[in-house]
Amino acid sequence: MESLNTAVNCFIDITNVSKITSLGKSTIRLWEAEGRFPKSIKLSLTKRVWLESEINDWMLSKLNAAKYNSIIKNG
Repeated sequence: MESLNTAVNCFIDITNVSKITSLGKSTIRLWEAEGRFPKSIKLSLTKRVWLESEINDWMLSKLNAAKYNSIIKNG
């Protein structure tokens, strides 16, 4: 499987997750609650972060699914 991961695993906050994925913050929170998005890590009472590698893997899975669906659709 392809990987978008960098050599270093970084924590990123919801603002940066939103920028990277082009999803709104409320969508990220909703999809996380529904199990459709990677789980955040709670660093404190008010700070949640995600592993950048998990976000990259999630985006790659969406890309691969879109490519597969296009192949199936177009035969």
